[in-house]
Amino acid sequence: MSEITFELATPDDGPELRRVLRENPMPGTISVTFEREPNYFIAAKVEGPFRQTIIARDNSIGRIVGMISRSIRDVYLNGSPQAVGYISQIRIVPDYRVMPKALTRAFAFFDRLRQDGRATLHFTSIIEDNLPARRLLTAGLPGMPRLQEYARLHTLAIYCRRRRRRLSMPDGLQLARGSSAYINETVACLQRNGARYQLAPHWTSDILFNPDHTPDLTPEDFFLALDGKRVVGCLAAWDQSRFKQTVVRSYSGALGRWRGLANVGARLAGWPVLPRPNTPFRYCYASHLAVDDDRLDVFAALVRALYNHAMGQKYSYFMLGLSEPHPLLKEVTTTYRHINYRSILYLVAWEDELETLPQLDSRIPGVEIATL
Repeated sequence: MSEITFELATPDDGPELRRVLRENPMPGTISVTFEREPNYFIAAKVEGPFRQTIIARDNSIGRIVGMISRSIRDVYLNGSPQAVGYISQIRIVPDYRVMPKALTRAFAFFDRLRQDGRATLHFTSIIEDNLPARRLLTAGLPGMPRLQEYARLHTLAIYCRRRRRRLSMPDGLQLARGSSAYINETVACLQRNGARYQLAPHWTSDILFNPDHTPDLTPEDFFLALDGKRVVGCLAAWDQSRFKQTVVRSYSGALGRWRGLANVGARLAGWPVLPRPNTPFRYCYASHLAVDDDRLDVFAALVRALYNHAMGQKYSYFMLGLSEPHPLLKEVTTTYRHINYRSILYLVAWEDELETLPQLDSRIPGVEIATL
């Protein structure tokens, strides 16, 4: 009988944590691994200033057989920044998935951690077609938290095939690359627009370009819409590949059988090509989106500028995440060839929290996928 113990990960556990991520794909029509090479803890920095990873260790073999991560950062709830926790990287190696008590024990450990009062609320996301995980985590098993479906999230892998015509900014505005001279204005734009959305990160000048929070993000990665010296829109090309990778592991069903033929047709039609199994995506994130009044013309010009930049950097894709009701979603999906990864956002609560959880108003979810 395996003896499973639970504890918080330390830097010495980094190689084992990377192995668990590498060897346990997220199932679906396209099975992928979300990896953190060469250092697990560098990648963890983007999740938030406070981070914990629970590990399940089989002491009979001395190996990590499961993990759950918790990160906390300030995001906007009903227009005000509050500390919110994100639950991620729930992994159980295959031989241990027949031990549901291990999962409930892991969440019991998590329950003790969340009683530190650091977070007003916790949330998580599950890939839409990962039905086994959705069934298990929403089944209301004893000792498990309650998951309330909140919104659908579209992660768009936008295919960079050929350069496109540059789009002009509306009269009175100009397009510019970011620089240190615009940091305060960029932060102001992110803050006033983040407050219009639920769960959007609360960025400050102390953390936006701090390598302990946003490694490899620089002011020059930003594309700005300027009204004089005022930033009225921004979007960044954030390359996290030095410390975080998404690797396609396999395809299922008809997609797996006909991928080669589908790619022939895709190349002819200009649609995204499906990578070979065990191949990492070559991509950057289109992150830190903020546009005053959600102006479509400003947004379209920013996305076009980032698209042509991505072509110049030889990215195959750039990733943009928007919730289903987002007013800018249609503009992207109807203009650019893309692969759409759908997931579901859930609010997470334990029994003793159900009466005290904040009630979210009608603002649209604005999570930042580059930090998840």
